[in-house]
Amino acid sequence: MLDQLKSGELKKGDRILSENKLAEFFSVSRQTVRKAIYDLEKEGYLVTRRGSGTYVKSMRKDKENIGILTQSLTDYIFPFIVMGAEETLKNTKFNSFIGNAKNDPVVERETLERWMDLGLKGMIVDPVVSATKQANVTLLKEISEQIPTVIINSDLNIPYAGTLVLNDYECGSFAAKKFIELGHKRVAVIYKAVHKAANERANGFIDTINEHKQILLYELPFHGQETSDEVFNLIMSLLSLPKNNLPTAIFCSNDLVAMQVIMAAKKLNLDIPNDISLIGFDDADFAQALEISTFRHPKQQFGEKAAQMLLKMIEENNNGKPEKIVEKAEFIERNSLIQKK
Repeated sequence: MLDQLKSGELKKGDRILSENKLAEFFSVSRQTVRKAIYDLEKEGYLVTRRGSGTYVKSMRKDKENIGILTQSLTDYIFPFIVMGAEETLKNTKFNSFIGNAKNDPVVERETLERWMDLGLKGMIVDPVVSATKQANVTLLKEISEQIPTVIINSDLNIPYAGTLVLNDYECGSFAAKKFIELGHKRVAVIYKAVHKAANERANGFIDTINEHKQILLYELPFHGQETSDEVFNLIMSLLSLPKNNLPTAIFCSNDLVAMQVIMAAKKLNLDIPNDISLIGFDDADFAQALEISTFRHPKQQFGEKAAQMLLKMIEENNNGKPEKIVEKAEFIERNSLIQKK
């Protein structure tokens, strides 16, 4: 087994066979296998996690690795962020581990702990449920004190971690000013309350609208996934209001929510933009096809920037103050906006 570890035939994170199966495979006693595993753990090649199994901790010494942990690899933003980071890393001495937290803080925690066991040299993390008490802030603080770490899309105020975010609050304020400029008197904001960036966008929108007392504001936070029945039903309830109460403009914390608004409006025979003006966020591929006015998330460039920040931190060996960078999201105006008569 040691030869396999040193040759790279076994990789970091691989789970090894049970003691019984190893004993059978190598034709030795379980006691011999147990002693071998103990020795390999002492030498740093293996790590055992109670209730889970024994995993490979060390690879060939000429390999160094970093982790890129996303909220969900199936969402429309995160694959592009990963592509950008990998593009930056491909000509360096680092390999990348790609992690999928599946929007679950438990999965995120398990992945982070496993990566720490494997001795990664650095991490880029887009944290899940970042606006809730379930966020893994304490663990991320502990990790950032040990290895270079960059947090993206949510500012968790972690002293030793680099931070890369968008100007979310300013974007929300801009969307509100756009609706005011177009003469809308009844507006709504729909946002994912568990995500810090979405909260920042909503706060910017709400604060700006509240400066104008004559405008009626509907605030609709949600906690599930954007494409869930929860969100669609929430939007349907809003758009089913009597005509005199119906919002004439809606700001959505991302384009998936904006797409749900379009679907609900179509079902209720409402027209975008004649009945409802609409602004989304992210500039997903489908936003252009649906002519949604939106803020462009620089997805791939964001991943590149995060990797550059991490490489700089690794080179400096965590010396100096980590960077906090706020990138501006460009507003893309399309045919989902109209002047209210």
